[in-house]
Amino acid sequence: MKSVLSKVAAVLAVCSPAVLAAPQPRQSSPSWSGTNLYYLQGLSDDDQDAYIQKLSDYNVKVVRLWANRQSSGCQKGSKLVNDVPALEDTIGQYNDETLDALDKVLVKLVDKNIKTIISPHDGNSLINDYRKDAYYDRWGPGYFYEQQDAFDAYDNRLTHILNYKGAHSGKVWKEWPEAIVSFNLQNEPMTAPYSNCQNGDPHGWACGRARHMRDVLGADNSILISTGGLGGDISHDCTFLPAVTECDAVDAISVHRYASVPGYWSGSFSSWLDKSNGKKVYLEEWGIDASKYDRNFAFPSEVEDMNSAGLPSLYWQILPAGSSECSYDPSQDSGDKFGIFDNSGVDLAGPINGATGVAAAQDWTGSVY
Repeated sequence: MKSVLSKVAAVLAVCSPAVLAAPQPRQSSPSWSGTNLYYLQGLSDDDQDAYIQKLSDYNVKVVRLWANRQSSGCQKGSKLVNDVPALEDTIGQYNDETLDALDKVLVKLVDKNIKTIISPHDGNSLINDYRKDAYYDRWGPGYFYEQQDAFDAYDNRLTHILNYKGAHSGKVWKEWPEAIVSFNLQNEPMTAPYSNCQNGDPHGWACGRARHMRDVLGADNSILISTGGLGGDISHDCTFLPAVTECDAVDAISVHRYASVPGYWSGSFSSWLDKSNGKKVYLEEWGIDASKYDRNFAFPSEVEDMNSAGLPSLYWQILPAGSSECSYDPSQDSGDKFGIFDNSGVDLAGPINGATGVAAAQDWTGSVY
């Protein structure tokens, strides 16, 4: 009997609510907000410092930058003083002055606890306009996403960027998660032509590049691989292709969406999560048309809607305070009516800081936080 009672007591002890492990809450992190600025490395040191300090005051967590050419002169109201060469004027020959200029900015950002998403190439450089580059000259817009020699050349570029050791930071970029949240596959891949993504990426460009990047980064590296806005704006129906949502090496889906106001972001975000196959999802580019909407009202209301759903976002673009030498009005820019000057009077700080005060819908611990 004693033996039986002992066994019963043991069972009761195991089953007792007092000793059952408490259910673990779903791990989460704060949400976050920030901006794109593709020409930050072209500004003077003083202008970089002033702009980054302003972003820090807003509690910006992430800035998206590009490994691209910059030329001195006026750019969206700013005076650029640094001539930054293209990384490749000739395929396979790398000019690290391009990355050195970015590295200098990364040091300044991380000093203010701001991290970076780096876009290693602009898909719009494959369009036959002023942005075209050596990849356009060699493969044009279509073959770049179709031919193995183009894949190999671009993989070499990605390898070079990920393995680059900073001239200013002394850090190997792929080993610097304290500064870098993510590397895009490319900025807006397959915008030229859309047929490659609308046909489902039949040549496997996206996942192939992601797997190459993961091989270089290492399986346990916390730096994320993000899509960079596949096909450009979400209206092109490429953002959530199975080519990326079902790719084991893609960590995050970057959404680019330029919508009317209101944008109904919280409702859209729910459907994006459903399509993501468990990948992280964030709004990498969005903007408010200055020729149509009052940004004093629209910016706070739109970001508050995003924050209500825990949707992280990067605006296109919060612009540095304009130079008296470079007159610029975003509402008159035929190709980009979205910029908001950081001294425009629009309440940027409240909504951006508000993002960090709400729980993100997904956990960004280990990457942003």
